[in-house]
Amino acid sequence: MDESIFPKVLAATRSKKAWETLETTYQGNTKVKVAKLQSLRRNFENLQMKESESVNQFMNQVLNVVNQIRSNGEELRDQKVIEKILRSLPSKFDSIVVAIEESKDLSQLSVDELMGSLLTHESRLNRNNNASFENAFREQGSSGRGRSNSRGRGRGRGGQMNTDQGERTD
Repeated sequence: MDESIFPKVLAATRSKKAWETLETTYQGNTKVKVAKLQSLRRNFENLQMKESESVNQFMNQVLNVVNQIRSNGEELRDQKVIEKILRSLPSKFDSIVVAIEESKDLSQLSVDELMGSLLTHESRLNRNNNASFENAFREQGSSGRGRSNSRGRGRGRGGQMNTDQGERTD
């Protein structure tokens, strides 16, 4: 036991009393637990994945809140968590959300299975986005080839190029 905790349970004559003291100290009394659960429920309902956020980042946030809710004594079924996650994804995930809702029984799906499906879909989206970016870059680079930047007469000293020898004639 840590030295900072020991004084809190020193006066307890029975282990049950020591346990209750520690429980009240670290989890709070019933009113504190209710308030904490209310706050956690609000956090859970307000979770929304941002466009710039990865599936891993979002799932870590969700699971953090879910674990806190469960550790404070509230039962939260996986199906409710899965439904919340599916509702909270940005529109780029609409196709996979529909596919999951149509093909899977959400009451039998685990959060880990859902996460695997979402990570796979995200990697495909990223692969397609990278390929599109690379193609756009190639097209931009190739469209500038073969063009002359020369604007003809009226620039410089106005002389003409002798095309046979690459010399300027004035």
